[in-house]
Amino acid sequence: MTEMTETAELKRDARKVALQLLHATALPDGQVFTELDAPRYTTVDYYRMACHLLFQCHRCGNCCTTGDPIRLRPEDALAIARHLKIPLNKVIKKYTIPDPDRPGVLDFKHILPCKFYDANMKGCKIYTARPWSCRIFPFLGIYGSEDKVKINESCPGSVETMKILTEALEEARSDPKITGAVDPAEVRRAKEFLRAALNSV
Repeated sequence: MTEMTETAELKRDARKVALQLLHATALPDGQVFTELDAPRYTTVDYYRMACHLLFQCHRCGNCCTTGDPIRLRPEDALAIARHLKIPLNKVIKKYTIPDPDRPGVLDFKHILPCKFYDANMKGCKIYTARPWSCRIFPFLGIYGSEDKVKINESCPGSVETMKILTEALEEARSDPKITGAVDPAEVRRAKEFLRAALNSV
């Protein structure tokens, strides 16, 4: 596949993602998901999900060599223990320290660079078990709270992603399908499309 073909495909994908994003943000979650256990996300969360769909890592290693702190949820520590095939208490003792600012949250104790960063392959040795904070990088934020999409300027892929998404949104807003009556079923489908991106990071 040539570089021009890849660029054309990415722009086509960006247009699809932008259209889905505009549909998904037409109504709040509370009006679309009536299930009590359905997570509620904000408009900003859907923008982050769209960014995750379009993001292409440049494998520069900046996130793994400058991230401080790298936070872990209990389920992250458990995933690492399973991945390394060692007991959870050993993972906690060997690789983590309590986060000084957040009770009940752990941080990796070996950072700058991360203990699991492999400089030769420019990648993570535990990629499939990497913590949630690594998974949502570089589009940081607390899901479920209204904020803004925070872009890490040291990540060339995130800067590129925002540029692509911004251009695609400008083009998508001129699409006649976006104007007119809002169909809750279509909004739900768009929200589910973007939520799938979050589940796959």
